[in-house]
Amino acid sequence: MNGNVTYVNTTQASPPTAGSIFGGNFSGTSDGSIFTRLFFMPRNFDMMETNPEGIPYPFENPTTGDNVFYRALDSPLWLAKYNRYTSNVNRVYGNMTLSYDVLPWLNLMARGGVNTYSDAQKSIERPGGVADADGEIWTNDITNSEIDLNYLATITKDISEDIDFRLIGGFNWNQRERRERFVRGDQVITSTLLNTDATAVQISNEFNRKQRFYAAYGDLQLGYKDYLYLGITARNDWSSTLPAANRSFFYPGVNASFVLTDALGLTSNLLGFAKLRAAWTQVGNEASAYRTATPYNLSTPFTTAGGSILNRATLSNTLGNATLVNELTTEIEFGADLRFLRNRIGLDFTYFKRNSTNQITATDVPGSSGFNSAVVNAGEVENKGIEVSLNLVPIKMANGFEWNTTVNFTRIRSLIVDAGEGGDIFIGGLTGDGGGTLHRTGYPYGQIFGGKNARTPEGDLLINRTLGTTIILPELQIIGDPNPDFLLGFINEFTFKGFSLNALIDWRQGGDMYLTTAGSLLLRGQLPQTEDREALRVIPGVYGNDQTFEPVTDENGNYIRNTTGITAFDYFFSNGFGSYGADETNIFDVTSIRLREVSLGYTFPKKLLAKTPFGSARISVSGRNLWWRAPNILEGVNQDPEVLAEGANSNVQGFEYGSYPTTRRYGVNLSVSF
Repeated sequence: MNGNVTYVNTTQASPPTAGSIFGGNFSGTSDGSIFTRLFFMPRNFDMMETNPEGIPYPFENPTTGDNVFYRALDSPLWLAKYNRYTSNVNRVYGNMTLSYDVLPWLNLMARGGVNTYSDAQKSIERPGGVADADGEIWTNDITNSEIDLNYLATITKDISEDIDFRLIGGFNWNQRERRERFVRGDQVITSTLLNTDATAVQISNEFNRKQRFYAAYGDLQLGYKDYLYLGITARNDWSSTLPAANRSFFYPGVNASFVLTDALGLTSNLLGFAKLRAAWTQVGNEASAYRTATPYNLSTPFTTAGGSILNRATLSNTLGNATLVNELTTEIEFGADLRFLRNRIGLDFTYFKRNSTNQITATDVPGSSGFNSAVVNAGEVENKGIEVSLNLVPIKMANGFEWNTTVNFTRIRSLIVDAGEGGDIFIGGLTGDGGGTLHRTGYPYGQIFGGKNARTPEGDLLINRTLGTTIILPELQIIGDPNPDFLLGFINEFTFKGFSLNALIDWRQGGDMYLTTAGSLLLRGQLPQTEDREALRVIPGVYGNDQTFEPVTDENGNYIRNTTGITAFDYFFSNGFGSYGADETNIFDVTSIRLREVSLGYTFPKKLLAKTPFGSARISVSGRNLWWRAPNILEGVNQDPEVLAEGANSNVQGFEYGSYPTTRRYGVNLSVSF
């Protein structure tokens, strides 16, 4: 019997750091955000400036504490002092395993795990600001838990001298539950008591979700003379999130491997190990909770002039699907594992092709249906690629010094084989023109969809001869591909007499991103490209017709180059070529190289610990995200391309909404055993 339990407490206190797109830039709201205010602010405005006596200029009224700023916005200093978001997370997770050898060839095991956390969130917007003069306070108490139980029986036996087998049969029970209780109070009564009950108006919302699945599974592994192996797997799930008629789904798999060196009796120092492998596998996936029905959402009760209270409920804008079925992914894989020169060189190669069908998503539907979207099983997505890992030991000395390095290369190509009826599925995201992420038949996964400038067949921009600005196409187009060309990881480890030094370098080649930060800084004149503000600028391109979206030609049928000059304001700020123009002006290639992590550690010798209660001890210091470079993003933006605006579960990629900068992280770790 063995088990473990871990407790983690995480506290956070931060000023309002929402993305700038939600604070006034592009198509956002007027809520206060430090970064939005900084983007609006001229570079020559020094917030820390003092008067001749060395006293800082005020950002708040000394009597009332209300915001004071040079324009009708909240001062970033005032926001940082008074508006606060806090979070206190308590997490407990652990597992316990009970294993018993009933017979020499039969083992029974029961294993259970729990992962639960509570998150007490609170947000304060003090009265006296510009974005919300009356103030607002909300609290959100979240409890999330997952319980997972497995019961296994394992049979391990030799059928003959040459053939052995292992059979695992098991049952899995899993339950996930989430509860949220949200209370928002508007019109704060006094800034000295910042609680939800000290507000004039309160509204509340409660959300509860529970889902469960059962599974039965088996895994048979056959071995022949320790060099030829065959595996067969099978699993059946029953999910509570699917309709009763469809909640049972089955998926099998088969794999094989052949150790070439053992089969042929190769003992060469040049080739020490060679294994070939192949697999065909299916994996089913359930729906998220509450996708099969169309619920009524409760709203705040309405009080009539006569004092009567009318309870309200509104039908959801998303149509549920009572015939929903599970997603299914089918994958084939081929690989090889080779080791040379007494394991000084190792090469692992994998090719895979993965097709996912019956994907569960929400697709847009005509407004005449009474809904905005509908939950559907739609289409097919294909991913295929190669993964190569090269491991080298360039230096291995008699005194114990060793250098071990690994290079990992990944190249994946995705394709929307079928996006269902209509050929498009809009996933989400936000651009200035109302675009986002789109799945379109025949295109890679998750294309960026937005406003695009008209061009000639040769790729020249079409320019309005009168205005000197670009001509924007009337319909949204695909303007970027967020998928990288390849990823490369470079891992180095140096060890010597208990010391170890590790460094990880990552390289991402290609992939597009819609960068709100770059557009915001550019249109507000805060980048070096905008410093010359008096000279006229000419957009490279040819004249075009803004009605037909075709190029204008001279009497000889030749394009006419643009010579119409425009001001810096029209070039960078207006609805022309700048960031308020077509969405494609905010698309950038996010090729980057990054020093992901460096750590230095020391493992204390056993002799040193002999007279202590410790069996082992190790101390290490580390740093993450220490340096990165993205050469194709505008100079001066310093935008980290790994900042994503959407959560991983949204399937939206390639968008950044004026997010706060990423941070370097430093840590010290001490690990001991008794």
